[in-house]
Amino acid sequence: MEGFTIIDGVVALIIVLSGILAYSRGFMREVLAIAGWVAAAILAFIFAPQAVPLVKEVPVVGEFLRDSCELSVITGFAAVFAIALIVVSIFTPLFSSLVQRSALGGLDQALGFFFGIARGILLVAIAFFVYDTVMTGQSYTIVDESRSAKVFEQFSDRIEEQNPEAALGWITSQYEELVASCTADSGNSVDTSNTENTESTEGTGN
Repeated sequence: MEGFTIIDGVVALIIVLSGILAYSRGFMREVLAIAGWVAAAILAFIFAPQAVPLVKEVPVVGEFLRDSCELSVITGFAAVFAIALIVVSIFTPLFSSLVQRSALGGLDQALGFFFGIARGILLVAIAFFVYDTVMTGQSYTIVDESRSAKVFEQFSDRIEEQNPEAALGWITSQYEELVASCTADSGNSVDTSNTENTESTEGTGN
């Protein structure tokens, strides 16, 4: 059809597939899946420092991480996150299947479809926002002339109004808090080294 580009087809495909996937899985399962990711991230943030000694015990990984405290913490975070996500993913289908087998099964699938459509629209809006942000000095005609770009332009403006820089700043502060133990350990090591050097100098002078 005139005015439509391949980008419009891709956008429509993403939204429809997201809706179909959410319909087959059900609204409850989709919500529990998102909650599982959030819970896994929180647990990983809390227990990542405690997981570092265990991660360093892994033969090959431990040798690779020995000289980098921050990388060790990140690996510990990833390990706890993965384990928590696996545990949550085991129970998610059980709870969602109970809902689908009940009288609310049809409603659950219908709500899941609308949830999937909304999720697909949000993902496409974010994609166009990233495109507009990154490709400031370069543009692609196939994207700019698509109807989707014009439709989602207002969504991009709304995302920009929400001050995404603040979200990036929050992520940075959380990362700094996560690896704060590395900074403390580094400071303690420097203080210990300076103390030993001072004692050695005083002993030589005597």
